[in-house]
Amino acid sequence: MKIKICGIKTAEDIQVVIDSDADAAGFLIGQLHASKDFILPSTAARLAEMLPPYISPVIVTHLFECDPILEIVLKTGITTIQLHGKCSIDEVKKLKDSLPLNSKIIISTYVVDNCCDPDPSDYYSYVDAVLLDSYNREPGMIGLNEKDPMKCHNWLFAAEFVKKCPLPVILAGGLTQENVADAIKTVKPFGIDANNGLKDESSDGRSLKKCREFVRKARITSTSIMPSHFEG
Repeated sequence: MKIKICGIKTAEDIQVVIDSDADAAGFLIGQLHASKDFILPSTAARLAEMLPPYISPVIVTHLFECDPILEIVLKTGITTIQLHGKCSIDEVKKLKDSLPLNSKIIISTYVVDNCCDPDPSDYYSYVDAVLLDSYNREPGMIGLNEKDPMKCHNWLFAAEFVKKCPLPVILAGGLTQENVADAIKTVKPFGIDANNGLKDESSDGRSLKKCREFVRKARITSTSIMPSHFEG
């Protein structure tokens, strides 16, 4: 089970990721809507250098054109990219062809009324994993509204998607330390990703208590229900 804590903004957040034993830290770069979690590429580069070798930095961007995304990659040195914008297949293919060797692309899709938007199968040849997220119907917004962060999509649909998808599937959308065990039991994803549900309400940073419990429950649940599926 791979576990990513997203929305990392500060050195304190980095320490929370390390102390909670997560596998990856997500940096939101490339802003198309209002959010307090976006940071500059220079900030992400500095924070990524603080991570130990066993924790992977991930660019999470709402940009949808290859060239500005490549610019972020060059400025940060981070070569795993999670695409949350509606990138065309041509732009994703161009990005894949332009990235350094061993780079990884994760395509995000939104579960809306028991279907995926965009259809991730169109991208399978050019990406390395699929992330299932919840959709915010508020005009002009992508992903979850920070004022309503606990919205989960249909996990039964997600479970069927996991069975059919030829790529690793990462589950996101409203995950918290309270529901992560049920989510893993139901969906059996390759990985999980959380942001708003792990925030410290007083500081808006990552809560060490929430993150530790989130990771602990995820590890215990994943190894107990299907050990061989999550090896590595």
